[in-house]
Amino acid sequence: MRIEVEFFPQKREVSVELGDESTGFDLVKALNLAPDVHILVKDGVPIPMDETLHDGNRIRVIAVVSGG
Repeated sequence: MRIEVEFFPQKREVSVELGDESTGFDLVKALNLAPDVHILVKDGVPIPMDETLHDGNRIRVIAVVSGG
């Protein structure tokens, strides 16, 4: 299946091929990102990393920055 990914705040987009029944965690791994510092958003709503994705989904990947 093909997932369209938008990175925020970088404003960069890519397409990723994943296997059937892939989850948000599989997407993050395919993108070589750390799951503990990224939030996945689908249709304007944050989704859990274990949510199953579907062909054609558009996912926004938001990098979480914190500091003190």
